[in-house]
Amino acid sequence: MRIVLLALLIFFINSALVFVPLYNSRLVVLGQENEQNLCNFHRIKKFDTQGKLIASWGTKGTDDGQFLHAHDIAVDSSGNVYVTDEERQDVQKFNSNGTFIAKWGSPGLGRGEFSPRIEDINIGSSNNVYVVDYGNNRIQKFDSNGKFITMWGTKGSEEGQFDRPWGVAFDSSGDVLVSDLRNNRIQKFDNNGTFISQFGKAGDGPGEFIHIHGVAVDSAGDIYVADARQHGHVQKFNSDSTYITQWGSLGDADGQFDELHGIAFDSAGHVYVADTANQRIQIFTPDGQFLTKWEYKGAQNNEFIMPQDIAIDSSDNVYISDVGDAHPEISYVNRVLEENQDSVEPNCE
Repeated sequence: MRIVLLALLIFFINSALVFVPLYNSRLVVLGQENEQNLCNFHRIKKFDTQGKLIASWGTKGTDDGQFLHAHDIAVDSSGNVYVTDEERQDVQKFNSNGTFIAKWGSPGLGRGEFSPRIEDINIGSSNNVYVVDYGNNRIQKFDSNGKFITMWGTKGSEEGQFDRPWGVAFDSSGDVLVSDLRNNRIQKFDNNGTFISQFGKAGDGPGEFIHIHGVAVDSAGDIYVADARQHGHVQKFNSDSTYITQWGSLGDADGQFDELHGIAFDSAGHVYVADTANQRIQIFTPDGQFLTKWEYKGAQNNEFIMPQDIAIDSSDNVYISDVGDAHPEISYVNRVLEENQDSVEPNCE
């Protein structure tokens, strides 16, 4: 497949188009009217609940407020926004309008250090920040200023161990739910990392998972799990982990998904799902009835290349991380372009 893509890219290299492969080998074609549009791939985008863009920020780079792979996003009770970056291997903190406040983290295995795969982030009680350190198979907990508090997890399949943790959420009691991708389960801990319980196993039936991503809890205490790769659906459980319902399948029609990731809720209880490879956000009722979608495909500020995660604040502002060309598959295309053209990388300064 990569040989075919390479041939296509070389054939069109002198045209005004950029081709970007997504998970199912479809190609996104971006009209390259000006190189600055490519900088919008490294952005956080803020919308109202009607899908109107309010603000956006970020460009490609390693300076404060820039991103290399802005992956997941969370909002605290004061409206501050936290973003994990897989390639920078850090967390950045902004105010609600995108002004940089602080950052923490560096590559490594120690306290406050992260693997090359840093995934979900969420805010617990007292605005403590929980970060999924995917590659190190652990959860790290910080205060809102980035001071390390504790961490837990090692690689394995026993209780309290992980094999590629992905998502983190909190139930109504403040306990921590973690989606354990390769173990096909959700694990529950107290807020200091003591194991409480688990549910789920590998399979195709209700309450069974294959390649889970995000996990989220609504105001009623119900648990939603993004069962992404083979199933392409959302599963819903009550607070006791009893299966309630599910919706979705693989595809690009309304209510279908291709590589779904983040899940969030507005004050009306509507369920927002980042349908990443379909380049859109879909919105549902709590029982899975499709309501609408934000299908803004493109590289403008109010458009999506690969919307990865969603966070919604107490005023119903919707924040979306768009990983864009920072995704490894897209980075491959950039390398091909760079080998055949003198100036592919945009000037994002």
